[in-house]
Parts: sequence; C-alpha cells; structure tokens
Amino acid sequence: MADPRLAPKTPCLAVTAFTVYPFSRGHIHITGPKLDDPVDFESGFFADPSQLDLKKHMWLYKKQREVIRRMPAYRGELAGVKTPADEMVEFHPPFAADSPAALVKLGDDDAPIPRGAPAIQYSAQDDAVLEKWLRGHVGTTWHSLGTGGVVDPELGVYGVQGLKIADMSIAPRNVSANTCDTALTIGEKAADLFIKELGLSAA
Repeated sequence: MADPRLAPKTPCLAVTAFTVYPFSRGHIHITGPKLDDPVDFESGFFADPSQLDLKKHMWLYKKQREVIRRMPAYRGELAGVKTPADEMVEFHPPFAADSPAALVKLGDDDAPIPRGAPAIQYSAQDDAVLEKWLRGHVGTTWHSLGTGGVVDPELGVYGVQGLKIADMSIAPRNVSANTCDTALTIGEKAADLFIKELGLSAA
C-alpha cells in the first residue's frame, strides 16, 4: 500500500480492499530465552495453498477499477509518484502501454466512461503484472491480532505456570472489525479475573 501523503495536491481518490477472513497463515515464534533473541516471523500474506487470498484481491482490483472508471468525476488514473528520495512509488500495476489494461488519463473535454461500456479484458500477461504488483504492495491494516488461541479461559498460557496474557494476541481468529472494542473487552475480563484471584474488591 502506497503512502497516500505522496499523492499530488490535485483532487483525487483512492480505493483499497481488505480481506477480513484470510485463508493465509503466518507465524511468529521465539528463538531463545533472551529478550534480544531474534524473532522467527513470517507474515504469510498470500501464502494459502489454493491462492484464494491472491485471487480475491486480483478480482477486487479489477472490479473496483471498473466502478471508479464509471464515476462522473473520473478523470483517469495516477500511475505513481516519486518520493523525496527520488524513488518511484507505484499506485497501479505497470501494465504494458499497448495493453487494454493500460492506465488512462482523460482530457478536460473527454466524457466519462458510460455505465454500459465493456469491462477491461486482462490478458495472461496483465494478470502476471497484477499479481506481482499485489505481492509487492500487500500489507497489514494495523489491526493485527491472534495467535491461534494460546490461553485458557482464565487467560493462563497453556504449558506455562503463573503466566497470563491479556492483549490482542490471545484472540483465536480475526474479529472482522476495529480491534479497540475487543481489546477493551479483553482488558475488562482480565481485570475481573485478577480481582477475583487476588481476593480484592471490585468496588
């Protein structure tokens, strides 16, 4: 996902897609007992064996592009911009210039694309370009959570005596929503458990 702050100062809009229940799975593991031991981490983006996550995002890119192209305000597509470090950031896949999927820019007198216009026909080469671009631009939506369920109903870590965890890592699967409410719920549950176990009063 490109940094939207890099967009030009002219009016524009951006569209993105989210997979709230991905089939892909990554992993994170400790590698030793010290705090500074490296972490074995793999995001697992687009790693599901059937490639359903990738296929979903390819379909979403094509469908969203057709919707935007038919909006009265549509004036074309921005290929990308250069960063202050003179690096190119791509906002769209770099389709070949002679491809029907190539990006367009309408002139001031051009009419918007009619609703009944046929959809772009993507070739196998276009799909390869789109897949490579998606793999290079996929990322988190900052709501990362879950480790597959590592705690018991009292928030005790399985196999570790005296250790409890109360954060978003204990969620067994995605909540398909902003994670704030879930985090607060976990915190309140933890507070109730701790008060009870320590023999304190909740008042």
